[in-house]
Amino acid sequence: MLNKEPINKRIDHKIIDKLLFELSLGNMESFHNLYELTKTSVYGYSLSLLKNHNDALDNMQDVYVKIHENINSYKSNQTPMSWILTITKNLALMKIRKQKKIVSGEINEEIFVNDCLKEEDKIFLREILEKLSEEERQIVLFHLVAELKHKEIAELLELKLSTTLSKYHRALKKIRNEWGNS
Repeated sequence: MLNKEPINKRIDHKIIDKLLFELSLGNMESFHNLYELTKTSVYGYSLSLLKNHNDALDNMQDVYVKIHENINSYKSNQTPMSWILTITKNLALMKIRKQKKIVSGEINEEIFVNDCLKEEDKIFLREILEKLSEEERQIVLFHLVAELKHKEIAELLELKLSTTLSKYHRALKKIRNEWGNS
């Protein structure tokens, strides 16, 4: 039922690392390329935390401003997507605290910003994801949409790697069971 095409192109950490280095030298074309390569992951993570399209877009803008302002604090021995998504998380959490928002468990299909999924597949996938806990949803989306490694996800969510792996496999089991019932 689901289209088997990848949700987004594989993010090459070496390319992002190079773009961040070039940005630190003032290359604005690298900044544009960095944005194009990472915007889906930054938006998806922002949306998963903020649960609102407009807030996620605002957070996205803030993330890229923060990246530009703090480019010299990036060390190339770091995982570039972890660095970018940590900025994303911190800004989203600050926004939540500032607005004193209560985050609902609603999943918004806008996570799937590219059009590779048919409308009925989006609805089906959203229904399946709603069966997962918030943390399970984030782990699955980070791994399948943002294509982060489990170690990177564990760092981002401040969990042990073993916890991240077990929650991921538990979520996949729930998805398989739900898919089988559909």
